[in-house]
Amino acid sequence: MPVFMKLYMMLFIVLLVSNLIFHFKYKMKLVFFAYEIFSAIYMILVMIVYWNPLIMEKLNIISIMPLIFILAVDIYFSMWGKVEDLGLKIPGLSVHEQETAKVISILFTSPAYIVGLLLAFELASTQKIFTF
Repeated sequence: MPVFMKLYMMLFIVLLVSNLIFHFKYKMKLVFFAYEIFSAIYMILVMIVYWNPLIMEKLNIISIMPLIFILAVDIYFSMWGKVEDLGLKIPGLSVHEQETAKVISILFTSPAYIVGLLLAFELASTQKIFTF
């Protein structure tokens, strides 16, 4: 795994911990709290697996199915969903600042999405799902 990805993963873990603290502080709905933990851990594992060929060769295409769910939910809440849908009422942040925070979140998570999609295509091509 490249050094820049190791640094990104460490930053990703720090962001996960800060998000968990944020969720506790603002009493977010439990479902979204659980989703946050699941999606972050899954994306960290995807990044580890992508650069570990010994693990990758043991996986099948079904193991990347949660990636589709995670992408769909994240895109929904970052583009069409409202912060109130999450059960949050953040004092001191305007609607514009909340929308900016959602965009920054997606931009920060996009390298993990890209690695996840690369892993999906790699698994699909090695298992003859797609012929490239």
